[in-house]
Amino acid sequence: MMDIKKEPAKSYYKQINKKIIEKIAAGIYLPNEHIPSERELCDIYSVSRTTIRKAIDELVADGLLIRKPGKGTFVTEKKLSKKPKTGNILYIRCVHSDITKSTSSIKNDIFYPEILAGVEIAATSNNYHCVIRTINENDFTSEQLEESIENTDGIVCAELHNICFFKYLQKFSIPIILVCPSIKSSKVDIVEIDNDTGAYEAVNHLIDHGHKRIAFIGGTETSLPSEIREMGYIKALKNHDINHTYIRKSYWRLEDGYNITLDLLKEKIPPTAIFAASDLLAIGAVNAIKDQGLNVPDDISVIGFDDISMSSQMKPALTTMSVRKLEIGKIAAQLLYEKITNKRKYSLKTVVPAELIVRDTVTKLKK
Repeated sequence: MMDIKKEPAKSYYKQINKKIIEKIAAGIYLPNEHIPSERELCDIYSVSRTTIRKAIDELVADGLLIRKPGKGTFVTEKKLSKKPKTGNILYIRCVHSDITKSTSSIKNDIFYPEILAGVEIAATSNNYHCVIRTINENDFTSEQLEESIENTDGIVCAELHNICFFKYLQKFSIPIILVCPSIKSSKVDIVEIDNDTGAYEAVNHLIDHGHKRIAFIGGTETSLPSEIREMGYIKALKNHDINHTYIRKSYWRLEDGYNITLDLLKEKIPPTAIFAASDLLAIGAVNAIKDQGLNVPDDISVIGFDDISMSSQMKPALTTMSVRKLEIGKIAAQLLYEKITNKRKYSLKTVVPAELIVRDTVTKLKK
């Protein structure tokens, strides 16, 4: 069922008319193929058959549809006039809880601003303006977004988790690019980090320094990037016949890394190294180790993931996997421009590699 605005009934058929045109423009209803029956359209849009028939009559009169007795209603080969260019793209930063709550990731958001900067650079180079919205994807209303979406030519959506929110965006029939999502789709372009290989390389770096008791600190249970980094961690251990696994997960905040590390240090046989799924978690881990009177890396080595600016400024400077955040944003905006301008009809997944940055928080295990 799709939403129709509760306006005077005389406008309902205009809304149906618009939605059918959008589906023709998006290639969902193809030339010489039939559209859903009147009864099916009634169910889809929750309106009367009279309203559906009036919308179809108008599209038939415009030459976009043709009725074939006994067969149904078909799309003609008439070219649609293009939607006027708005000159806007919409950047949606998804959050997964109330941003006023302590568990909200937006308060510690020092990863996505650089991606947004990349989006804005590429958008500007293509004469587009970037409109920015932060949306709680688990608690949103149509009113929050509809006007913004209707006045944009495409969407870059960062860190999407909620499949219902994704389906809501799809109904507008404009190009969508997902950046580092926690859902899988072959219907839209996706730009993501090579989380598996990056995690594998990070853990291998620890193993190469003699570590076998290596802990993993992950993000939220619903995060696909965290899950894939955990898989890379496990794969590296298995490939070296290492069975010790210390796996802990919570939120992505610095204090989560701190508290998890305190628990790890209480283990009867604690880890000698920690691989954290983000730099914030790794920095929290380093702080916890120091507060327990231990030394990084002499007592415990730590490696992070992301290479945020803080990681090179802390003491000791954090060894980490660098993510090309600015480049990810540029790629996302360029892919969106290709879709907006119809230069490409198919969807792409772009995987951006991570790079090991060796600093001061990993050392060879003392025997």
